[in-house]
Amino acid sequence: MRLDSYPTIQPKTALGRALVAFFDVLEPVFSCGDKGVFRVIVFGGCAVHIHTQTRGSADIDAEIASHGYAKKSEVIALLDEDAYIFADEEGVSQVLELDSSFNTTLGPLHEDYEDRIIRLVTQSSIPNVEVYIASAIDVAISKLGRFGDRDQQDIQSLLQLPYVDINEFERLAREAISYYVGNQRQVSGNIRVVLNDYRNRGGRA
Repeated sequence: MRLDSYPTIQPKTALGRALVAFFDVLEPVFSCGDKGVFRVIVFGGCAVHIHTQTRGSADIDAEIASHGYAKKSEVIALLDEDAYIFADEEGVSQVLELDSSFNTTLGPLHEDYEDRIIRLVTQSSIPNVEVYIASAIDVAISKLGRFGDRDQQDIQSLLQLPYVDINEFERLAREAISYYVGNQRQVSGNIRVVLNDYRNRGGRA
């Protein structure tokens, strides 16, 4: 898919802007264009925040891919080198760090999630560093595995977004579970909990 054909989302908060700036550390590797294209797809709490502007996360859960000649280990080493410090809306210093242990196989994820990623709008001077956010539905599906209290809250926040279709969420989630390597019965039960909670909260039909 062409870069300009991806939908975009504008980071409207200090954390959103910091998430963009975090990856500027890759400029020495990718600015000249000789190493190809770096692409990152953000999941987890940071993605929830971008979609909903609620709750933040100090850890960046992200799928990292270098489409070119840069080694993934070299990229991760640069991103792990220093924590990124930024000021939130109240002027309080916050720290943003990459969770290098994150892996998209840790939870259920639909095989077509890359078709729904959203480009995070940036003013970066590094055009071949591409930062994306997983769609709200795919972030919600990815949280059905661990399914802690915070995950359940995040899922409901995502499902209440006006552009999220609850029926599409259920369809894609069930498809994702059909080839999930974890406990499929447990995650199927988690979907039932999510749908019941959504209806009890008066969620959109």
